[in-house]
Amino acid sequence: MAKKNSSVVALELSRSFLKLVEFLPAENQISTVAIKPLDAARWDDDAYLAEQVRHSVSKHVSEPDADLVTAMSGENAVIRQVEVPNSEDNIIDAIEWEMEQYLIHPLEEYLLDYQSLGSNLDETARTYLVAAYRRSEVERFKRIMEQSGCNLAILDLDVFAAQNVYEANYPEKLPLKTFLIKADSNVIKCIRTQNGQFLGFESITVDAAFMTSGSEAKAELVLGIVNQVRASLDRAQDAWGGVDQIVLCGDLALDNEFREMLEANMTSEITHLNAFKEITFALSPEKSAVFQPSAPQCAGAVGLALRRRGDS
Repeated sequence: MAKKNSSVVALELSRSFLKLVEFLPAENQISTVAIKPLDAARWDDDAYLAEQVRHSVSKHVSEPDADLVTAMSGENAVIRQVEVPNSEDNIIDAIEWEMEQYLIHPLEEYLLDYQSLGSNLDETARTYLVAAYRRSEVERFKRIMEQSGCNLAILDLDVFAAQNVYEANYPEKLPLKTFLIKADSNVIKCIRTQNGQFLGFESITVDAAFMTSGSEAKAELVLGIVNQVRASLDRAQDAWGGVDQIVLCGDLALDNEFREMLEANMTSEITHLNAFKEITFALSPEKSAVFQPSAPQCAGAVGLALRRRGDS
């Protein structure tokens, strides 16, 4: 039997930030948290991104043979719930046929992954959560990450990581109809989840000028973004017959102007997702306290780290 690594490195990239968490699965503890600003204008520069990843891993990670868990950005994925009749023996063919109806390009240009959700309501079919992503983009991201020096073990989607960290830290709230806002520097994902089920999401693009605009121009951009988030919330309320709670995480959760404008325009109080609520640190209390303010921003990375638990 192969030796399991004792350390997991979770790394999430947005256009403006690299977020890294080193996690010790056996102890259920975080040993390292690092946030590095990135040059958003160089997002398409593979060599630049690879160097930032490599430098951050070499500087902050203690296990040279750690497993690496990372994520693609969910706004570029096609995610659907697909029902396959119980009489169908070839599940993969059935899933591929269903997904072809939603894909712009030929099926062979995508990578597909799926997870069983169990039987449908009348038990005539099995339901699967299926995600499709452009193969060329996945391969590009893998090349960048494989230069980190770590073993790339899992490539997930950031929307699933956000749901994962929410569930791990707020298990008592799982039955609630939750509108989970993952507000990163380039795109905001508005996720619907209940009882551990991923029920869909909408994406809102953040203008590149947001991070560099002066106060007056930024205020106008913030208002426009918040109005789009509110419209997404209204659609979620219509679909659900109401929303029980709103949860915020991501890069912009630490932006005072965005957060205050969002809170002023939502229908109920916003919970700021504490990614460290149920997870301890393998550090002194003084050192771990330094990381607490970054808990909402690190949510995606922590969710990826927890994704590794229980895997063989």
